[in-house]
Amino acid sequence: MKKKILLITAVILGLTAGPPAVGPAFAEDAPIAPPATSLAATPTETPTPTETPAPTGSASAPTGAASAPAGPVPERTATPTATAKATAEQAVPLVEPTQSPTKEPTPPPAVVRGAIETKWTALKGAAGALGAPTAGEVCSVGVCSQTFDGGSIFWTKATGAHPVLRTEGHTGPRWHAKGGLAIFGYPVTDETAVSGGTIQKFSSGRILAWTGTRLLEFSAISGIGSRWVAAGGEAVLGLPVTPETCGLKASGCFQQFGKGYIYWAPGIGGHVVWGGILGRWTAGGAQNSSLGYPLTEESCGTAGGCVQHFQGGSIFYSPTTGAHVTRGGIGDRYYAAGSSRSMLGYPVSSEACGQPARGCVQRFQGGSIYWSPTTGAWISGRGIDSKFVSVGGLGGSLGYPIASERCVGAACAQSYQRGDITWSKTAGTRVYGMSECHKLNNGQAKYPTYGANRVLLTWTPDYGMSHATNLYCMNVAGAYVPDWRTDGYVGASGFKRPGVPSGPTRNLFSPTGSFSVTEAFGLGNPGTKLAYRTLNPRSRWGGNPWTPTYNKYHESSSWVGWDENMWWFASGGHYRQGVVINYNRPNIVQDAGFAIFLHMNKVPTAGCISLDDWAVVDYIRKSTPGDRIIMGTYGALFR
Repeated sequence: MKKKILLITAVILGLTAGPPAVGPAFAEDAPIAPPATSLAATPTETPTPTETPAPTGSASAPTGAASAPAGPVPERTATPTATAKATAEQAVPLVEPTQSPTKEPTPPPAVVRGAIETKWTALKGAAGALGAPTAGEVCSVGVCSQTFDGGSIFWTKATGAHPVLRTEGHTGPRWHAKGGLAIFGYPVTDETAVSGGTIQKFSSGRILAWTGTRLLEFSAISGIGSRWVAAGGEAVLGLPVTPETCGLKASGCFQQFGKGYIYWAPGIGGHVVWGGILGRWTAGGAQNSSLGYPLTEESCGTAGGCVQHFQGGSIFYSPTTGAHVTRGGIGDRYYAAGSSRSMLGYPVSSEACGQPARGCVQRFQGGSIYWSPTTGAWISGRGIDSKFVSVGGLGGSLGYPIASERCVGAACAQSYQRGDITWSKTAGTRVYGMSECHKLNNGQAKYPTYGANRVLLTWTPDYGMSHATNLYCMNVAGAYVPDWRTDGYVGASGFKRPGVPSGPTRNLFSPTGSFSVTEAFGLGNPGTKLAYRTLNPRSRWGGNPWTPTYNKYHESSSWVGWDENMWWFASGGHYRQGVVINYNRPNIVQDAGFAIFLHMNKVPTAGCISLDDWAVVDYIRKSTPGDRIIMGTYGALFR
């Protein structure tokens, strides 16, 4: 403040002081007065004194006048205003400028090289979404990475180079925001556009998927995720549409994908359900229905159709039939027959229960399967099934099938509870009601047929009776059906009980049992596939026990003991045509019985079966080696 007051005072004094005093004119030795002392500080530069200008034109001194002596001109002082201004400027202190700080040297730019450079370049380098590198490449345990302004690129030998973007796309920002490398691992794919959105996979097994409206995270190593990968991932099932949902029946879970669903349950695992099979399964209640969870993947192939197995059954689908459920006894029978690869083809309806006797039926392309608690499940082919339906089906007289339809060559047959239906190219479709032939099919016969082409059933109502019923049964594709029925006779004493030898013919008993036929005889071959022997006067049948010819054909000119003279019986009408019944042969038991034949002349016999002539001839013509004759009382033959 003191300096400021002095500065102002000096300025005022400079403005009021007059010019310095001048000595007397013309005084030679008058000294020049010094300039007045100023209180102002001496200026940095002294201004240059101003010289007195010479007059433009000097008048001549007047004549006779003495001239004023010339003296030195006094020096003028500086202009007071200029002096004050200079003094004021000198009073402002000068500030020295500070020295500029020293700049650090600019580091060299980070180098991008190799596979990471290739990927970075493909993404338009520094001008692309990644921008410029912010650090060099770093490698550890087989994984290399490099950071950029807009994200990172990771590389491994197995997966190649893949970026995770920081701000662009959908999966990269989530990766950065939710834990990055520590949670997801490094990327093993780019964020890839697929149908319905984008997807990116990471080394931890986690997957990020953008569906177009939401970003979903799931794991490829979970039960559902691993099945998704095994099924073909996004290329087959598409992207997830919903998060995984648990808390289903039996602690199950499911997840919806673009083209189907995956259902998972403990102890079962995860399986894909989709298409027509999915529609049928969900319409029935999905895992809450009797079908339960899927046990297998869908299997396709035959006629463009597919099948999938569930806990409680299977669903079959084809483009022409749609999807239908098979289960229980019907499903088991269908599979045993070859399912869709069998003559049945694909189901055209689901199982329909509530039938008579608490039964069920299911229709297929090639027929039907019928089931009841007492008969089980059996297949009917389309031709026979159509006839069965036309005569009343399950509400008719035949009842349920007791065996599946069987076809041999150009013939088919099926047995029912109370009858049979057969089909052949020559005879067409025929229905047979209940008969004793049918008992050979339904298990009610006590003696086996051994698969014979034809079986003659001969029975009497009881023991001690000779008049008999004869039913000739033919085998049509495994089912025995009637050819003809006629009466006749057996031994005059009736039948012996099962297992008891008939004994000598003089006792007049017929044996009980199932016996084969292999040869025939008579006065002329009517046409047969059996071995045929034409009789002559020497024809004999051995009846003497403990001889080499017992119960055998031989020829002799004599008639010894109990041997039968076949020529004599032929002449009397009995053996004009006949068939050997293989009782007590070829393993012969002595004196157990011999010469048991089927022959003409319908009268009571000594143990043989006698029929009308037409029946014997027809039998010989139709029989083949191995056919059977089953004979005895009704109670001995049938249950």
